[in-house]
Amino acid sequence: MNYDLWFWLGCYFAIGVVLVLFGRVLVKLFYKDKRSDFVKSALAALEEDKSPQEKRREFFKSITTGSLVFVAWPVAFAVLVNELRGKPASTYVKDDEPKFTSEKKDLIEIVNPHEVEAAAKVVDPKRRAPDLPFGHLNRGWKELRRKMMPGDVMWSFKTSGYQSNNGEGYKGPQYESPRNIVHGYAIVRSRKIVGEFLTQWD
Repeated sequence: MNYDLWFWLGCYFAIGVVLVLFGRVLVKLFYKDKRSDFVKSALAALEEDKSPQEKRREFFKSITTGSLVFVAWPVAFAVLVNELRGKPASTYVKDDEPKFTSEKKDLIEIVNPHEVEAAAKVVDPKRRAPDLPFGHLNRGWKELRRKMMPGDVMWSFKTSGYQSNNGEGYKGPQYESPRNIVHGYAIVRSRKIVGEFLTQWD
């Protein structure tokens, strides 16, 4: 009886390993990371700033989570399949065009990237931020610069944000000033925004 139990447990975990690896392949093939370059660069900067103790905690947390996935792999695989089925493959082609925070109406003025870079250089006497343009966000700025091609134009932008409505019957939040205002820089190519870098938001 014990032999049969160990045999079926071995089969259960072996199938789990195969399906989890297969799931990772599916994610690489079909999952599209919708986070902006700014979010990715900010997360990378936060990761670099973590202390060794925090990194160890994250490592052990990942080990624990991975162990739970292997134990309850039918549930994890069902969730993965459901997520992938939630969006037909044909829609991925339609969504290939990136969506940006800024729009044409938000563009303010044409700027010189070299002047922007010089003005944005961070000088922190306490060394809490790197002495680079935009400090911890420098990676996002570099990514925007790499996207520039001959003929492209860099613009500064500022979104209009949320304006409070004090009209009759309005029951939403009452703000003294507009909210969700985002500042940054965008690359315009053939009258179309093709890249952006966010520097400030309220």
